[in-house]
Amino acid sequence: MDTSPDALFSAFREGHQKKLGRFSFTWFVAAAVPLFLAVGFFFLWRTNGTTFSVITPHGIKVVRAGMSSQEVKGLLGYPLTLQKKGDQDCYRYGRPNFRNDVFVVYSVCYEEGQVRDVLAHQYSAWQVDPTTGAFVAPGQGTPAPIQE
Repeated sequence: MDTSPDALFSAFREGHQKKLGRFSFTWFVAAAVPLFLAVGFFFLWRTNGTTFSVITPHGIKVVRAGMSSQEVKGLLGYPLTLQKKGDQDCYRYGRPNFRNDVFVVYSVCYEEGQVRDVLAHQYSAWQVDPTTGAFVAPGQGTPAPIQE
């Protein structure tokens, strides 16, 4: 290794050209990050890419009696919860929220692995003030008087 002063500062002299390898660290990072993201998105797509949500009053109508649970899961995605009703397994779908006064949760009930019933349950998002018993509408801070 050359330790002379001329060799030590040769990178700072005019006319010096740094030898670039075909595969420097900067190029490695520039290529690896997009590749890593592409592989991640591919695996996410393979896991969830074939499902889409139709959890709307109009969209829920595509669920028909006799469909299998896999067919329904492909349309609606994963359910919120399971409720047992006798011989039926009822899975609940929907998006509960506290922005709207009312929201709907749908139950898809199966018997022997096939859809037997689809029900709509309407819920109120109003809160009850525990001290006064008054109802508080979503997005409002003042309780509404109780109607008797």
